[in-house]
Amino acid sequence: MLAAGTALADGAPLDQETGIRAGSGAHFDNFELYYRRAAPWIEAQLVDPWLPEGVQARWDVTLGYWDGHGGGNAFAALGPVLEFGWSTDWRLSLGVQPTLISEHDGNGRDLGGPLQFTSHLAVTWAPPGALVVGLRIQHTSNSRLYDSNPGVDIVAAEVGYGF
Repeated sequence: MLAAGTALADGAPLDQETGIRAGSGAHFDNFELYYRRAAPWIEAQLVDPWLPEGVQARWDVTLGYWDGHGGGNAFAALGPVLEFGWSTDWRLSLGVQPTLISEHDGNGRDLGGPLQFTSHLAVTWAPPGALVVGLRIQHTSNSRLYDSNPGVDIVAAEVGYGF
């Protein structure tokens, strides 16, 4: 089952979405390319039996770059996202993605190590016609895997295209 906020004008569901995110937070500016696609197995096994109708499971793959005053680093993230379409055009997403970063000691902050976890909450407007525009709050940290765990908080805008 796909959320109502992810449908084309003719009613066909959107299985995939791609776009860009850009934002800023303390110590870093952020630029990301993302790709999302439906996750039918997760939806059938975990979402449909336990969560209310209208919740959709998706996979989110992100490649990005954090730029700070003392340098930056590249990162890649992959993980599940839950989306809830509460009207025809609006949806709320929540997800956690394991994240690998190229440099963990940058911009005057030691993030501890290369393995991090990015959690997010986003509100997205996805009107019929495949345009996707949203606002996302995300936190990336290592969940205390390493001694140093300051985390990175970013607010970002996203623009994408669903197909």
